[in-house]
Amino acid sequence: MNTSKGTRLVNDFTETLNALKGMSVSHTSISRNVFEFKGHANCLLYIKGRAEQPCRWGVTANVIARLQAQPEKWYVILLFESYEKGYLLNSKDVKHYIQNVWPIGRDGDYKPATGSYLSRNSALHSIDDFMKIIDNV
Repeated sequence: MNTSKGTRLVNDFTETLNALKGMSVSHTSISRNVFEFKGHANCLLYIKGRAEQPCRWGVTANVIARLQAQPEKWYVILLFESYEKGYLLNSKDVKHYIQNVWPIGRDGDYKPATGSYLSRNSALHSIDDFMKIIDNV
């Protein structure tokens, strides 16, 4: 099976979380990029990966609408360069970005990119960074 480098980042990220004691990551019916995360925190994770420069992701408006309709907490994770490096955006961050910053393309995807498109958030550099934030939810 031929997978893109971005897909490989997502797979490596979810496999790493699944390998942690007491953690579980599984696919949902919302989208192939939305996962249920169980363990210290129970939430939904919309994970996109981008291994090639420039780091621009496609965050699908319909998927965001489905997440907003869910009672569970949810996050968007934008991985780049490695499965341990990326941005973790909570639902409030995403709402701010889609209302004020991210352009939407003709394909129905919001188009976040590194730099000013993600200025409210600092990049994560390890699975430990992710776990520290998600554990405080």
